[in-house]
This record gives sequence, structure tokens and C-alpha cells, in this order.
Amino acid sequence: MDFYSKIVKTIKSSIFTDEDLKLIFCDKNLSQIHNSLSYYLKKQKIIKYKRGVYSLSESHLPFSELVLAAKLYGPSYISFESALSFHGLIPEAVYEFTSACFQSKKKIFKTEAGNFSYSHSPIEPFLLEVEEVDGVLIAAPIRALFDTVYKRKINYKFLENLESDLRIDLEELEDVVIKYSASEIIELGEKYKKQTTRSLSDILVRSFK
Repeated sequence: MDFYSKIVKTIKSSIFTDEDLKLIFCDKNLSQIHNSLSYYLKKQKIIKYKRGVYSLSESHLPFSELVLAAKLYGPSYISFESALSFHGLIPEAVYEFTSACFQSKKKIFKTEAGNFSYSHSPIEPFLLEVEEVDGVLIAAPIRALFDTVYKRKINYKFLENLESDLRIDLEELEDVVIKYSASEIIELGEKYKKQTTRSLSDILVRSFK
């Protein structure tokens, strides 16, 4: 079985990495793996998104931009506008895939599959209010909202400002907020150590508690 056929038969996800290739071709050395990989990259049978992250140009497996986001840079999780859209809090589709990362330096990857950006989220533990959905880490709606306000650096004073700026669905937002106590909302806002997130806590508690 040739290199390409073995990948097609073995991989479980449309996105694969150098580490996956080492496991698939454990009988080959790194030079042999890279030589074969280069051959199929030139033939455009394999797509390279960055060094060490690839997909097949044609695959029976479903392609997921969210899985690709997780593979491109980590530790990270889907957040900000992408997570708000995923959870139905904002109406429009998001054309840049946005993730939160542990590192403080922002990262952007422009690929054939779209643009992927990574911005810092400062709170500890890093994965607080982060869920696993189909193998991908995604911020719960409340974390995505706080991450977004932290990133935007806007000090919202009223719910109407938040609604108009982010196009937040207020009914969906209320369904999210009522799952938490007022003290939990306030505590989450404090964790960012920013007035913007403290103000967001105040708005949510005044509006829905």
C-alpha cells in the first residue's frame, strides 16, 4: 500500500498532523515520511495549512474548520464571535474563526480554509466554562461573551449598548444567564481584572437577576 492510500485508510479525521504520520508510518524514519509527504503535496493530493498540519484534498471524512482551528495553534479553544455564533447568541455567520489562547501574543493564520485568529484570554483556570463538543473545545456562551467584551475593550454601560454593538439575541442571552447565580456572574467578571468585564457582570445581573 502506498503512502497516500495508507493515510486515506488509516486517519480518523480529515485534519492530520506530523504526529499522526509518525504513528501511521512507525516503520519509516522522518526523512522517508517527509519525502513522501512532499511528493503528494506537489501533486496537490495533500493540503498544507502550516508546518505539521494537513488535510487530504479529497476525503470521505467531513472537513471541520473548528478541528483545524484546534490543530493550528494551542492550547486554545473556540471563543469570541465564533462561539457566540455557534451557540446562537448572534445571528450572522462569522467568516473568521476566532479562538482564545493561553499565550498573550495574537496569532493569525490565513489558509485555503479561511482565516483563523487567536487572542489571549487571561483567566485561570484557562478552561473555565469551556466545553468539549464533538472533540473540539468551545467556550460556553457565558465565557464567549466575557472573552469578547475583554477583547473588544469596550466598557458597556447598558444592555441596549451590548445588544446593538454585538447584535446579541436578548432572549438567548437571558436563557444563558439564568443558569448562573448573581455571585457566579460577578466572580467571572472579576477574573479578567478589567473594568470592561466588571461592567458586563453588572449589566447581566441588573437585567436578568
